Amino acid sequence: MIKRILLITLIFMPLFTAQSQKESFSIWGRIVDSGFNPIESFSIKVFELNAFTDQRKKIQDFKVWDHNGEFLIKNLSAQPYLIEITVENYTRYSIIKTVADKNESVGEIVLQNTW
Repeated sequence: MIKRILLITLIFMPLFTAQSQKESFSIWGRIVDSGFNPIESFSIKVFELNAFTDQRKKIQDFKVWDHNGEFLIKNLSAQPYLIEITVENYTRYSIIKTVADKNESVGEIVLQNTW
C-alpha cells in the first residue's frame, strides 16, 4: 500500500509543480517626442493595482537609456499595472495596462515638450 501511494505521488508531482510555477510576462513600448524622434533617457515606475482596495504598490522603479526610446518591463504576473513615465522637460505619462496571459505592448507613446 505504501509503495502504491509513493508511486502515485511520484507520477502526479510534476503536474502540480508545473501548475504552481508563476508565469512571467512583460510590457514593452517606445517613447518619442512630438516629432516622432526617440527619447533616449526616461524613468519608469510600475505599480501593482488592487481593484478591491483601490491601492497601488510600487514594484519597479528604473531609468532607461536607449537610442530608440524602447523599454521592456519584465517579471510581471497576470494582473493590472499602473505605469508612470517621466522625462525631464516633457509631459508626464501614465497608463493602466492589464497583463492577461501574454506579453503586452503599450505601443508608441508621444510626449509633448513643456519648455
